[in-house]
Order: sequence, then structure tokens, then C-alpha cells
Amino acid sequence: MLIYSCVGITFIVWVAIYLLYFREEITAWFNNHFGKDHHEVSAGDEQAESQLPFNYTSSPKDDAP
Repeated sequence: MLIYSCVGITFIVWVAIYLLYFREEITAWFNNHFGKDHHEVSAGDEQAESQLPFNYTSSPKDDAP
């Protein structure tokens, strides 16, 4: 039973050391993963139109008879 207690205490100590050492990185990851998304407010139609993957305006065709 003493061995299991020592293993448990050792595990808890190593986890605590790891969390203290990487505290800032872990906090940044949690904020990025579970935090609110900050969407930019579009200033106008030009910005929203530039984000579209397609051009919806028709271009004149030179091959038309």
C-alpha cells in the first residue's frame, strides 16, 4: 500500500510541476480553444466582397458572335 501511495504522490507532484512550468502555454491554448470568437465587423461592402471566393459579376465576352 505504501508503494501505491508513493506512486500517487509522485504522479501528483510531476503533474503539478508540469502545470506550473507550462502554465502560460496551457492558459493560451484553453483561451484559444474554448474562448469566445472575436469576429471583425465589416466596414463596408468592399471588404465583404473581397472575402468572397467567387466573382459574381459577369464579364463581357470577346468571343460572342
